[in-house]
Amino acid sequence: MKKKVDLRASLWVKCAAVAVLLACLAGAAFGGVAAGALSTGRGAYGSFEEDPLCTEHMETAARYALNCVLDGGNDSYFQGELLSRYAGFSARIYRGESAGGEPVAYWSKIPENYLAQGFYTFWIMEEQEGAEPEPAAYTVEGYLTEDLPVGSVFLRNYTVYKTLSSLSYGGVATLTVLLVLSAAAALVYLLCAAGHRAGREGIVLNWQDRIPLDAYLLCAGFLFVMAMAMSDRFYSWNRSSFLSAHLLPLGLCLLAACVVALAALLTLAARLKKGKWWRNTVCFFLASWCWRLWKRCWNAVLDFARILPLTWRTVLGAVGILGAQFLLAILFVASDTSFLAFFLLIGMDLALVAGSAWLTRQLQQVQDMGKALAAGDLEAKLDARRMYWDVKTHAESLNAIGVGMNKAVEQRMKSERLKTELITNVSHDIKTPLTSIVNYVDLLKKEELPPAAAEYVAVLDRQSRKLKKLTEDLVEASKASTGNIAVNLEPIVVNEIVHQAIGDYDEKLAAGKLEVVLTTYEGNIMARADGRLLWRVLDNLLSNVCKYALAGTRVYVDLCAQDGRVFLTVKNISRDPLNVSVDDLMERFVRGDASRHTEGSGLGLNIARSLMDLMGGTFSLGVDGDLFKAELTLREALPEGSIKL
Repeated sequence: MKKKVDLRASLWVKCAAVAVLLACLAGAAFGGVAAGALSTGRGAYGSFEEDPLCTEHMETAARYALNCVLDGGNDSYFQGELLSRYAGFSARIYRGESAGGEPVAYWSKIPENYLAQGFYTFWIMEEQEGAEPEPAAYTVEGYLTEDLPVGSVFLRNYTVYKTLSSLSYGGVATLTVLLVLSAAAALVYLLCAAGHRAGREGIVLNWQDRIPLDAYLLCAGFLFVMAMAMSDRFYSWNRSSFLSAHLLPLGLCLLAACVVALAALLTLAARLKKGKWWRNTVCFFLASWCWRLWKRCWNAVLDFARILPLTWRTVLGAVGILGAQFLLAILFVASDTSFLAFFLLIGMDLALVAGSAWLTRQLQQVQDMGKALAAGDLEAKLDARRMYWDVKTHAESLNAIGVGMNKAVEQRMKSERLKTELITNVSHDIKTPLTSIVNYVDLLKKEELPPAAAEYVAVLDRQSRKLKKLTEDLVEASKASTGNIAVNLEPIVVNEIVHQAIGDYDEKLAAGKLEVVLTTYEGNIMARADGRLLWRVLDNLLSNVCKYALAGTRVYVDLCAQDGRVFLTVKNISRDPLNVSVDDLMERFVRGDASRHTEGSGLGLNIARSLMDLMGGTFSLGVDGDLFKAELTLREALPEGSIKL
């Protein structure tokens, strides 16, 4: 398939269009002049003698000849004009309003064969001796020789007459319109083709398009004015020879003016199509340079101000405002234009109040942001784009703190979730084979085995049950922390559960030489809780007491109700030094004995806290030396039909 030719990018077509444009402009100019001359009657008469091209200049030459004769030939101007510009003109001069009788004077020799003849009457004021000047009539009979000399205006006009008389006004006007339309079409093509080049996509700028536009237009305007001025000068010099010696320079000047104008139009078209033409101007360069200089100076002032501490900035600002107000106050008192100073004072005071309100509002926003972060609202944000420097820095720091804390919390939650999922999955995977181990160990215990094998089976039984308990604790801790345990809250008697739990641990407490001191009020204390979960919490606490309490000491269990809450406290003396903080004791897999010489998974207290949270209660620990204290709280539940006073 043949590639489509883009005429806009063809250099030859562009050159041809330029040639057509200039030729059409020249033809249209000639046609316009010819049509204008024909429309005024020039060249339309049957003979040159009757045509205005002849009569207008014949009358002028007759006047010059009369003036020259009456002046006695002393007027060099009229004589020079007749000998050069109006060469070929001769005349007889008669006194009176008609040509008759003997002429009073002659100008030049009357030709035997003449091209044109005319009679012209002029009235001249003649001075009379001893009387007022009176008008006198003179008639000039003028002749044009057939052999007109070169340089004469009559020869030029005769040539023009012969040219115009051979033309038709309608034909000239039609041709002129066609030439104008052709020139317009060529100009439109050139404007559309400006910036297009063969083998290049888009608009491509040439060397003249890269010249700053305002400088280019200034130079082009200067050259255009100079070309037009030179053409007018050539046209003015010796107009009698217009069609000969000066026609070519005039045409060249007009051609140069057209070329300059066309080049300016083409570069304007290319720049406009390229876009952002104003960037390539001297004015834009100067404006950009001034703007950059202003920004540098302003930034230098701001940098200097930022170096100063906020206190010094505030002091200097206040001193500057007070100093300006002091000067304005002096002007207000001593100047005749006191009203202007008064309004300036009012304006400065209003600006100071507005600035103070603006700064105070920003400080209030920063304060509210700090309170929101302190309250746990990590999503709080401040728009610091329009804040004052130091306040903006503080606001951005608070925003960064909120973002950092939010990321830390999200990371912690993600870590906890992954840990919980890992524990749940691993515990579930361990539980199935562990159950098989426990069952087969039970079967081995029922068999008759050698003494050594029986001891081995006893160790397996003890360790497998320990591992089973650990696995169950892991699963329970995972469920408790994620809330995957069914909770049935109902009014229960806490006293009964406490007594039942202590009763279940009588043997272990006795084995550890621990004495339980139970303190409760008379009557039943009821709380809104889940009895199964509460018993599990007490089981974990008493299990810890049996493992870690110092033998031969007392364990205090206190139960009371106050302000709509039920309080249960368990206190004991630790056997080992409590070298672990309370917060660490509440974490998973943390035990109070660093040596780990007792059984335990380190999950009991963590499970207890999670279960209390699920029941809407609280679980807290306290350590005072070797005293270990655990406190539980639940919502109190009144028996049905009772009224709390």
